[in-house]
Amino acid sequence: MSSNNNIRSSDKWKEIDPSKVWARKKKTSGIGLQLLFMWDQLIESMLTRSDYTSLHMDKKWCSISVVMIEIHSIPEVLIEDDFHDFATKYLSLRRKREMWSSMRDLKNNLKWINRMYALSKHA
Repeated sequence: MSSNNNIRSSDKWKEIDPSKVWARKKKTSGIGLQLLFMWDQLIESMLTRSDYTSLHMDKKWCSISVVMIEIHSIPEVLIEDDFHDFATKYLSLRRKREMWSSMRDLKNNLKWINRMYALSKHA
């Protein structure tokens, strides 16, 4: 018998079930696991309240890739323009992408983002 799986009780050696030893070891690290779990919840909570994107939080219809495909499909939007730079920065915020996607019409989307661009120049 291995001493790792045995305990001494009243001058007698008893064999211990390895699964029970593992369960005991799990409990000693339980506090660390609980802290990690709580940390993950805190981070998740902060991301939920944040405007910055998180892939698992984006709705399919307003992810960065979907919105940028729509932006690039508009002939008036050229990659080398300041407007394009503004649009990519502006639409990196989830709530702005959701607003963009909720309009469901590229002409209205373009008018809206042009107004936002003009407002940003005056600010």
